[in-house]
Amino acid sequence: MPLLRLLLILTLALASTSAHDGVDLAPPLSEPEAWNVLTLAGVNIATLTSGQQWSEIPTQASLCIQAARFLREKLGEDPAKEALRLQLRAIEEAGIFITRTSLKSDAAKTPVEAFKFAAAVKDAATGYAPAVVAATVYSCPMCRGVRELDPATPCFKCAMRLVPRFIPASSIYNTPGEPSIVITPALDRPLATGHPSAVTLRFSRKKDAVPVTPDDLLVVHTERIHLLIIDESLTDYHHIHPLPTATPGEYFFTLTPRKPGPYRAFADVVPGISGVQEYATCDLPGTAPGEPLRDRASIDTASVGDLRFALKWDTGGLALRARQPVGASITVSHADGRPFTALEPLMGAYAHLVGFHKDRTTVIHIHPTGLEPQRPEDRGGPAFTFRFYPPRAGFYRFYAQVQVGGESVFAPFCLTVAE
Repeated sequence: MPLLRLLLILTLALASTSAHDGVDLAPPLSEPEAWNVLTLAGVNIATLTSGQQWSEIPTQASLCIQAARFLREKLGEDPAKEALRLQLRAIEEAGIFITRTSLKSDAAKTPVEAFKFAAAVKDAATGYAPAVVAATVYSCPMCRGVRELDPATPCFKCAMRLVPRFIPASSIYNTPGEPSIVITPALDRPLATGHPSAVTLRFSRKKDAVPVTPDDLLVVHTERIHLLIIDESLTDYHHIHPLPTATPGEYFFTLTPRKPGPYRAFADVVPGISGVQEYATCDLPGTAPGEPLRDRASIDTASVGDLRFALKWDTGGLALRARQPVGASITVSHADGRPFTALEPLMGAYAHLVGFHKDRTTVIHIHPTGLEPQRPEDRGGPAFTFRFYPPRAGFYRFYAQVQVGGESVFAPFCLTVAE
Protein backbone atom coordinates (compact mmCIF):
# COMPACT_ATOMS: atom_id res chain seq x y z
CA MET A 1 0.00 0.00 0.00
CA PRO A 2 1.55 3.39 -0.94
CA LEU A 3 2.64 5.44 2.06
CA LEU A 4 0.49 8.49 1.21
CA ARG A 5 -2.59 6.34 0.71
CA LEU A 6 -2.04 4.64 4.08
CA LEU A 7 -1.65 8.02 5.78
CA LEU A 8 -4.93 9.18 4.21
CA ILE A 9 -6.75 6.09 5.47
CA LEU A 10 -5.42 6.66 8.98
CA THR A 11 -6.44 10.33 8.86
CA LEU A 12 -9.99 9.44 7.81
CA ALA A 13 -10.19 6.80 10.53
CA LEU A 14 -9.14 9.32 13.14
CA ALA A 15 -11.78 11.78 11.97
CA SER A 16 -14.50 9.17 12.35
CA THR A 17 -13.56 7.84 15.79
CA SER A 18 -13.39 10.97 17.91
CA ALA A 19 -16.74 10.67 19.67
CA HIS A 20 -16.12 7.99 22.26
CA ASP A 21 -13.77 6.92 25.01
CA GLY A 22 -12.17 3.50 25.18
CA VAL A 23 -9.99 3.11 22.07
CA ASP A 24 -11.93 5.94 20.39
CA LEU A 25 -10.49 9.16 21.79
CA ALA A 26 -11.18 12.75 20.94
CA PRO A 27 -8.12 14.59 19.57
CA PRO A 28 -5.79 15.96 22.29
CA LEU A 29 -6.26 19.53 23.44
CA SER A 30 -2.93 20.06 25.18
CA GLU A 31 0.66 18.83 25.17
CA PRO A 32 0.24 16.82 28.42
CA GLU A 33 -2.83 15.10 26.97
CA ALA A 34 -0.99 14.25 23.75
CA TRP A 35 1.89 12.74 25.70
CA ASN A 36 -0.56 10.76 27.81
CA VAL A 37 -1.84 9.17 24.60
CA LEU A 38 1.68 8.44 23.36
CA THR A 39 2.56 6.83 26.70
CA LEU A 40 -0.55 4.68 27.12
CA ALA A 41 -0.96 3.68 23.48
CA GLY A 42 2.80 3.10 23.21
CA VAL A 43 2.64 0.57 26.05
CA ASN A 44 -0.31 -1.06 24.29
CA ILE A 45 1.65 -1.39 21.05
CA ALA A 46 4.44 -3.18 22.91
CA THR A 47 1.92 -5.49 24.62
CA LEU A 48 0.09 -6.28 21.39
CA THR A 49 3.34 -6.92 19.55
CA SER A 50 4.50 -9.31 22.27
CA GLY A 51 1.18 -11.16 22.06
CA GLN A 52 1.17 -11.11 18.23
CA GLN A 53 -2.23 -9.41 18.20
CA TRP A 54 -1.51 -7.78 14.88
CA SER A 55 -5.06 -6.65 14.05
CA GLU A 56 -5.26 -4.46 17.16
CA ILE A 57 -2.03 -2.51 16.53
CA PRO A 58 -3.27 -0.09 13.80
CA THR A 59 -5.82 1.48 16.16
CA GLN A 60 -3.15 2.22 18.76
CA ALA A 61 -0.76 3.50 16.10
CA SER A 62 -3.42 5.86 14.74
CA LEU A 63 -3.89 7.38 18.20
CA CYS A 64 -0.13 7.95 18.45
CA ILE A 65 0.07 9.48 14.98
CA GLN A 66 -2.71 11.88 15.91
CA ALA A 67 -0.98 12.86 19.16
CA ALA A 68 2.42 13.35 17.49
CA ARG A 69 0.86 15.44 14.73
CA PHE A 70 -0.84 17.64 17.35
CA LEU A 71 2.50 18.19 19.11
CA ARG A 72 4.29 18.95 15.85
CA GLU A 73 1.66 21.47 14.73
CA LYS A 74 1.71 23.04 18.19
CA LEU A 75 5.38 23.96 17.62
CA GLY A 76 4.52 26.28 14.77
CA GLU A 77 7.22 27.42 12.37
CA ASP A 78 9.89 28.45 14.89
CA PRO A 79 13.25 27.52 13.28
CA ALA A 80 14.67 26.76 16.71
CA LYS A 81 12.15 23.90 17.05
CA GLU A 82 13.09 22.20 13.78
CA ALA A 83 14.96 19.32 15.45
CA LEU A 84 11.97 18.56 17.68
CA ARG A 85 9.62 18.78 14.70
CA LEU A 86 11.71 16.14 12.94
CA GLN A 87 11.60 13.88 16.02
CA LEU A 88 7.81 14.15 16.16
CA ARG A 89 7.54 13.45 12.44
CA ALA A 90 9.65 10.35 13.07
CA ILE A 91 6.95 9.13 15.47
CA GLU A 92 4.32 9.63 12.77
CA GLU A 93 6.38 7.76 10.20
CA ALA A 94 7.13 4.93 12.63
CA GLY A 95 3.41 4.66 13.36
CA ILE A 96 2.66 4.37 9.65
CA PHE A 97 5.28 1.65 9.13
CA ILE A 98 4.12 -0.46 12.08
CA THR A 99 0.56 -0.11 10.82
CA ARG A 100 1.60 -1.39 7.42
CA THR A 101 3.46 -4.43 8.78
CA SER A 102 0.76 -5.32 11.32
CA LEU A 103 -1.97 -5.12 8.66
CA LYS A 104 0.01 -7.82 6.84
CA SER A 105 0.42 -9.82 10.09
CA ASP A 106 4.15 -9.70 9.42
CA ALA A 107 5.60 -11.44 12.50
CA ALA A 108 9.18 -10.73 11.41
CA LYS A 109 9.01 -7.01 10.59
CA THR A 110 6.36 -5.78 13.06
CA PRO A 111 8.53 -6.27 16.19
CA VAL A 112 11.34 -4.38 14.42
CA GLU A 113 8.98 -1.49 13.62
CA ALA A 114 7.65 -1.55 17.20
CA PHE A 115 11.22 -1.11 18.48
CA LYS A 116 11.78 1.82 16.08
CA PHE A 117 8.50 3.37 17.17
CA ALA A 118 9.39 3.17 20.87
CA ALA A 119 12.82 4.67 20.15
CA ALA A 120 11.23 7.57 18.24
CA VAL A 121 8.90 8.33 21.15
CA LYS A 122 11.80 8.22 23.61
CA ASP A 123 13.87 10.63 21.46
CA ALA A 124 11.03 13.16 21.19
CA ALA A 125 10.37 13.02 24.93
CA THR A 126 13.73 14.70 25.59
CA GLY A 127 12.30 17.90 24.10
CA TYR A 128 9.62 18.26 26.78
CA ALA A 129 9.55 18.74 30.53
CA PRO A 130 9.28 15.42 32.42
CA ALA A 131 6.00 16.57 34.01
CA VAL A 132 4.48 17.01 30.55
CA VAL A 133 5.66 13.63 29.29
CA ALA A 134 4.46 11.82 32.44
CA ALA A 135 1.14 13.69 32.74
CA THR A 136 -1.97 11.81 33.81
CA VAL A 137 -5.30 12.55 32.14
CA TYR A 138 -8.44 12.00 34.19
CA SER A 139 -11.78 10.92 32.75
CA CYS A 140 -15.26 10.09 34.00
CA PRO A 141 -16.07 6.38 34.27
CA MET A 142 -19.71 7.14 33.47
CA CYS A 143 -19.68 9.98 30.90
CA ARG A 144 -17.86 9.63 27.61
CA GLY A 145 -15.68 12.40 26.28
CA VAL A 146 -14.88 14.01 29.64
CA ARG A 147 -11.19 14.54 30.34
CA GLU A 148 -9.24 16.82 32.68
CA LEU A 149 -5.66 17.26 33.86
CA ASP A 150 -6.68 18.20 37.41
CA PRO A 151 -7.99 15.19 39.38
CA ALA A 152 -9.88 17.56 41.70
CA THR A 153 -12.08 18.73 38.83
CA PRO A 154 -15.35 16.76 38.81
CA CYS A 155 -17.12 15.58 35.69
CA PHE A 156 -18.85 18.59 34.13
CA LYS A 157 -21.76 16.37 33.09
CA CYS A 158 -22.55 14.33 36.22
CA ALA A 159 -20.10 15.77 38.80
CA MET A 160 -18.69 12.31 39.53
CA ARG A 161 -15.07 12.02 40.73
CA LEU A 162 -12.71 11.46 37.81
CA VAL A 163 -10.27 8.57 37.55
CA PRO A 164 -7.02 8.15 35.58
CA ARG A 165 -7.78 7.60 31.92
CA PHE A 166 -7.28 4.10 30.61
CA ILE A 167 -6.74 3.29 26.93
CA PRO A 168 -7.51 -0.39 26.35
CA ALA A 169 -5.11 -2.37 24.19
CA SER A 170 -7.93 -4.32 22.59
CA SER A 171 -11.12 -3.15 20.91
CA ILE A 172 -12.87 -6.44 21.70
CA TYR A 173 -15.12 -4.63 24.18
CA ASN A 174 -15.41 -1.38 22.26
CA THR A 175 -18.01 -0.99 19.53
CA PRO A 176 -18.52 2.74 18.88
CA GLY A 177 -22.05 3.79 19.74
CA GLU A 178 -23.14 0.32 20.86
CA PRO A 179 -22.81 -1.85 23.95
CA SER A 180 -20.13 -4.51 23.58
CA ILE A 181 -22.02 -7.03 25.68
CA VAL A 182 -25.04 -9.05 24.55
CA ILE A 183 -27.59 -10.23 27.13
CA THR A 184 -29.74 -13.30 26.48
CA PRO A 185 -32.53 -13.82 29.06
CA ALA A 186 -34.18 -17.07 30.12
CA LEU A 187 -37.24 -17.08 32.43
CA ASP A 188 -38.89 -19.99 34.20
CA ARG A 189 -42.20 -18.29 33.38
CA PRO A 190 -43.16 -15.05 31.55
CA LEU A 191 -43.66 -12.06 33.81
CA ALA A 192 -47.09 -11.83 35.43
CA THR A 193 -48.28 -9.13 37.84
CA GLY A 194 -47.65 -10.09 41.45
CA HIS A 195 -45.94 -13.41 40.67
CA PRO A 196 -42.17 -13.96 41.01
CA SER A 197 -40.25 -15.12 37.96
CA ALA A 198 -36.80 -16.70 38.11
CA VAL A 199 -34.57 -15.00 35.54
CA THR A 200 -31.19 -16.10 34.22
CA LEU A 201 -29.20 -13.69 32.07
CA ARG A 202 -26.35 -14.85 29.86
CA PHE A 203 -23.72 -12.13 29.30
CA SER A 204 -21.47 -12.61 26.26
CA ARG A 205 -19.15 -10.45 24.18
CA LYS A 206 -20.70 -9.26 20.96
CA LYS A 207 -17.58 -9.77 18.87
CA ASP A 208 -16.78 -13.37 19.76
CA ALA A 209 -19.63 -14.68 22.00
CA VAL A 210 -17.20 -15.40 24.85
CA PRO A 211 -18.97 -15.45 28.27
CA VAL A 212 -18.54 -12.33 30.40
CA THR A 213 -17.65 -13.40 33.93
CA PRO A 214 -17.52 -11.25 37.09
CA ASP A 215 -13.74 -11.00 36.70
CA ASP A 216 -14.31 -9.22 33.37
CA LEU A 217 -16.26 -6.38 35.03
CA LEU A 218 -15.13 -3.56 37.30
CA VAL A 219 -16.77 -2.87 40.65
CA VAL A 220 -18.57 0.48 40.47
CA HIS A 221 -20.44 1.68 43.55
CA THR A 222 -19.91 -1.67 45.30
CA GLU A 223 -21.36 -3.82 42.47
CA ARG A 224 -20.22 -5.27 39.14
CA ILE A 225 -23.70 -5.25 37.59
CA HIS A 226 -26.47 -2.75 38.24
CA LEU A 227 -29.67 -4.00 36.60
CA LEU A 228 -32.07 -1.10 36.01
CA ILE A 229 -35.45 -2.65 35.12
CA ILE A 230 -38.57 -0.78 34.00
CA ASP A 231 -42.02 -1.60 32.60
CA GLU A 232 -43.59 0.00 29.52
CA SER A 233 -45.46 2.65 31.54
CA LEU A 234 -42.21 3.70 33.30
CA THR A 235 -43.97 3.37 36.67
CA ASP A 236 -42.50 0.14 38.08
CA TYR A 237 -38.75 0.48 38.53
CA HIS A 238 -36.47 -2.19 40.05
CA HIS A 239 -32.74 -1.88 40.84
CA ILE A 240 -31.30 -5.41 41.12
CA HIS A 241 -27.82 -6.94 41.39
CA PRO A 242 -27.90 -10.44 39.86
CA LEU A 243 -25.71 -13.19 41.27
CA PRO A 244 -23.33 -15.28 39.14
CA THR A 245 -24.25 -18.94 38.73
CA ALA A 246 -21.92 -21.91 38.35
CA THR A 247 -22.09 -21.43 34.57
CA PRO A 248 -19.58 -18.81 33.34
CA GLY A 249 -21.35 -15.72 32.01
CA GLU A 250 -24.73 -16.52 33.61
CA TYR A 251 -26.37 -14.45 36.35
CA PHE A 252 -29.56 -15.10 38.34
CA PHE A 253 -32.24 -13.03 40.06
CA THR A 254 -35.99 -13.07 40.73
CA LEU A 255 -38.42 -10.35 39.68
CA THR A 256 -41.95 -9.80 40.93
CA PRO A 257 -43.55 -7.23 38.59
CA ARG A 258 -46.20 -4.83 39.81
CA LYS A 259 -47.39 -4.02 36.30
CA PRO A 260 -48.48 -6.21 33.36
CA GLY A 261 -46.54 -6.74 30.17
CA PRO A 262 -42.86 -7.04 29.26
CA TYR A 263 -40.09 -5.24 31.12
CA ARG A 264 -36.78 -3.90 29.83
CA ALA A 265 -33.54 -4.50 31.71
CA PHE A 266 -30.52 -2.19 31.36
CA ALA A 267 -27.27 -3.68 32.68
CA ASP A 268 -25.05 -0.82 33.83
CA VAL A 269 -21.53 -2.30 33.59
CA VAL A 270 -17.90 -1.27 33.06
CA PRO A 271 -15.81 -3.94 31.28
CA GLY A 272 -12.35 -4.01 32.80
CA ILE A 273 -10.62 -4.26 29.45
CA SER A 274 -12.14 -0.96 28.25
CA GLY A 275 -12.83 0.98 31.45
CA VAL A 276 -15.86 2.47 29.70
CA GLN A 277 -19.36 2.40 31.17
CA GLU A 278 -22.03 0.92 28.93
CA TYR A 279 -25.66 -0.18 29.09
CA ALA A 280 -26.41 -3.62 27.68
CA THR A 281 -30.14 -4.28 27.33
CA CYS A 282 -32.63 -7.10 26.99
CA ASP A 283 -36.39 -7.51 27.19
CA LEU A 284 -38.13 -9.80 29.67
CA PRO A 285 -41.39 -11.16 28.15
CA GLY A 286 -44.73 -10.88 29.93
CA THR A 287 -48.02 -12.78 29.84
CA ALA A 288 -50.11 -9.71 28.95
CA PRO A 289 -49.77 -6.42 27.05
CA GLY A 290 -48.07 -3.64 28.94
CA GLU A 291 -49.68 -0.41 30.08
CA PRO A 292 -48.99 2.69 27.97
CA LEU A 293 -47.14 5.74 29.22
CA ARG A 294 -49.99 8.05 30.19
CA ASP A 295 -49.29 10.98 32.51
CA ARG A 296 -46.48 13.16 31.15
CA ALA A 297 -46.91 16.17 33.41
CA SER A 298 -43.80 17.47 35.15
CA ILE A 299 -43.67 16.42 38.81
CA ASP A 300 -41.05 17.77 41.23
CA THR A 301 -42.39 16.42 44.53
CA ALA A 302 -42.98 12.87 45.73
CA SER A 303 -44.39 11.23 48.86
CA VAL A 304 -43.33 7.74 49.88
CA GLY A 305 -44.64 6.59 53.25
CA ASP A 306 -43.65 9.16 55.88
CA LEU A 307 -41.06 10.79 53.63
CA ARG A 308 -41.45 13.78 51.34
CA PHE A 309 -39.06 14.52 48.47
CA ALA A 310 -38.73 17.93 46.77
CA LEU A 311 -36.71 18.33 43.56
CA LYS A 312 -35.29 21.72 42.54
CA TRP A 313 -33.48 22.48 39.29
CA ASP A 314 -30.78 25.18 39.13
CA THR A 315 -31.91 26.62 35.82
CA GLY A 316 -32.91 30.10 36.95
CA GLY A 317 -36.42 29.43 35.75
CA LEU A 318 -35.33 28.40 32.25
CA ALA A 319 -36.30 25.15 30.58
CA LEU A 320 -34.14 22.04 30.85
CA ARG A 321 -32.39 21.48 27.54
CA ALA A 322 -30.82 18.44 25.94
CA ARG A 323 -27.04 18.06 26.11
CA GLN A 324 -26.72 20.86 28.67
CA PRO A 325 -25.61 19.83 32.19
CA VAL A 326 -27.66 21.34 34.99
CA GLY A 327 -27.36 21.23 38.76
CA ALA A 328 -30.21 20.03 40.95
CA SER A 329 -31.02 19.17 44.55
CA ILE A 330 -33.46 16.90 46.34
CA THR A 331 -34.54 17.68 49.89
CA VAL A 332 -35.98 14.92 52.08
CA SER A 333 -38.30 15.65 54.98
CA HIS A 334 -40.79 13.98 57.29
CA ALA A 335 -44.50 14.34 56.52
CA ASP A 336 -44.70 17.17 59.10
CA GLY A 337 -41.91 19.12 57.38
CA ARG A 338 -39.04 18.25 59.73
CA PRO A 339 -35.74 17.70 57.88
CA PHE A 340 -34.83 14.04 57.45
CA THR A 341 -31.18 13.35 58.28
CA ALA A 342 -31.05 9.56 58.48
CA LEU A 343 -30.30 8.54 54.90
CA GLU A 344 -28.23 5.36 55.11
CA PRO A 345 -25.30 4.35 52.90
CA LEU A 346 -26.55 2.62 49.77
CA MET A 347 -24.06 1.13 47.31
CA GLY A 348 -21.39 3.59 48.38
CA ALA A 349 -23.61 6.70 48.21
CA TYR A 350 -26.53 8.35 49.98
CA ALA A 351 -28.70 8.16 46.86
CA HIS A 352 -28.81 6.74 43.35
CA LEU A 353 -30.67 8.57 40.62
CA VAL A 354 -31.93 6.82 37.51
CA GLY A 355 -33.91 8.36 34.68
CA PHE A 356 -35.70 6.62 31.78
CA HIS A 357 -36.60 8.38 28.54
CA LYS A 358 -40.03 7.77 27.05
CA ASP A 359 -38.46 5.70 24.26
CA ARG A 360 -37.10 3.19 26.81
CA THR A 361 -33.78 3.09 24.98
CA THR A 362 -32.15 5.95 26.91
CA VAL A 363 -31.23 5.58 30.57
CA ILE A 364 -29.27 7.82 32.96
CA HIS A 365 -27.62 6.61 36.19
CA ILE A 366 -25.96 9.26 38.35
CA HIS A 367 -24.99 9.86 41.98
CA PRO A 368 -24.97 12.83 44.36
CA THR A 369 -22.04 15.21 44.50
CA GLY A 370 -20.09 15.88 47.67
CA LEU A 371 -18.83 13.51 50.32
CA GLU A 372 -19.82 9.87 50.12
CA PRO A 373 -20.40 7.73 53.22
CA GLN A 374 -17.22 6.20 54.61
CA ARG A 375 -18.67 3.99 57.37
CA PRO A 376 -21.86 1.95 57.72
CA GLU A 377 -22.99 4.20 60.58
CA ASP A 378 -22.68 7.43 58.54
CA ARG A 379 -25.95 9.20 57.76
CA GLY A 380 -26.94 11.82 55.19
CA GLY A 381 -29.66 14.34 54.48
CA PRO A 382 -31.79 16.30 54.44
CA ALA A 383 -30.59 17.46 51.02
CA PHE A 384 -28.27 16.12 48.34
CA THR A 385 -27.15 17.69 45.09
CA PHE A 386 -26.34 16.21 41.70
CA ARG A 387 -25.70 17.17 38.09
CA PHE A 388 -28.06 16.04 35.36
CA TYR A 389 -26.98 15.68 31.73
CA PRO A 390 -29.91 14.73 29.46
CA PRO A 391 -28.53 13.25 26.22
CA ARG A 392 -31.75 13.89 24.29
CA ALA A 393 -34.96 15.91 24.42
CA GLY A 394 -38.30 14.48 25.52
CA PHE A 395 -40.08 13.10 28.55
CA TYR A 396 -38.21 11.35 31.39
CA ARG A 397 -39.40 9.57 34.49
CA PHE A 398 -36.73 9.93 37.14
CA TYR A 399 -36.26 7.92 40.33
CA ALA A 400 -34.30 8.85 43.45
CA GLN A 401 -33.38 5.73 45.41
CA VAL A 402 -32.39 6.07 49.07
CA GLN A 403 -32.17 3.64 51.96
CA VAL A 404 -33.98 4.01 55.29
CA GLY A 405 -34.15 1.31 57.95
CA GLY A 406 -32.29 -1.11 55.71
CA GLU A 407 -34.92 -0.82 52.95
CA SER A 408 -34.76 0.97 49.61
CA VAL A 409 -37.19 3.82 49.01
CA PHE A 410 -37.92 4.99 45.45
CA ALA A 411 -39.18 8.55 44.88
CA PRO A 412 -40.48 9.17 41.32
CA PHE A 413 -40.27 12.49 39.46
CA CYS A 414 -41.27 13.51 35.93
CA LEU A 415 -39.71 16.08 33.64
CA THR A 416 -39.65 17.18 30.04
CA VAL A 417 -36.40 18.25 28.38
CA ALA A 418 -36.46 20.75 25.51
CA GLU A 419 -34.26 20.49 22.43
